[in-house]
Amino acid sequence: MTEPSSVAAPPASTTPAAPPKASFWEDLIDIFFSPASVFRRNENKSVWPPLLFVSIAIGVIFFFTFNQLEPIFDAEFQRGMAKAAAQQPQLTPEAMAKMKGISESVTRYGLSVIMFFSVLVIGVVSWVIGKVVGSAQSFHAALVVAAWSYMPRVLGAILGGVQGLLMDPASLTGQLAISLSPARFFAADQPNPLMYQFLGRLDLITIWVTILLSVGLYVTGKVSKGRAAIFGVIIWLIGALPVLRTAYMSM
Repeated sequence: MTEPSSVAAPPASTTPAAPPKASFWEDLIDIFFSPASVFRRNENKSVWPPLLFVSIAIGVIFFFTFNQLEPIFDAEFQRGMAKAAAQQPQLTPEAMAKMKGISESVTRYGLSVIMFFSVLVIGVVSWVIGKVVGSAQSFHAALVVAAWSYMPRVLGAILGGVQGLLMDPASLTGQLAISLSPARFFAADQPNPLMYQFLGRLDLITIWVTILLSVGLYVTGKVSKGRAAIFGVIIWLIGALPVLRTAYMSM
């Protein structure tokens, strides 16, 4: 009896290779340069590190840059109170001053809480819209993607503070005056608020976040690039609805 001349190789494993490990700080850098790899590595990890980092970082940055950006909030408040006074003549200056104090306190000290729940809402909305385009993304993965996708907002908060420090306070007439959008070149009280707010939605940070959400859906939801792009357009439009509605009602 002769020995076989060769031995068949065992079948290759069909188990997908685990994504390479990386620290949180490595992921924090990679989300700006290689977001798909960050989503792959963190799809099944805890949402808390990126969620808390985004919320706390933006809150801390905003707290320390509030004084530089205060002209913006004063201008926004004055416009809001002028409209409120026209609709409710019984509003007294004392009541307005009290409202301003509450508004400033919430804005200055409560932004971390606001950001925390904003990311959660984005995660829920992304998960629902993802199902519309055929996503297999889990609810947990949607929250993880939302948290990591909000990292450009941290960069936006830093850039906003720097602009508040360097720009002439007289030019800080509204929130969009420091946005990275075409709206920064227009007056906040210009006669077409609907177009003004639409231009504000073309902010580079907003578009960046939208793209990251789409990449995250592509990676964790196992959809085609075309469906991920459709998802991104829908998410961008949904985000525009509240400000566009407010602008329309003020016309």
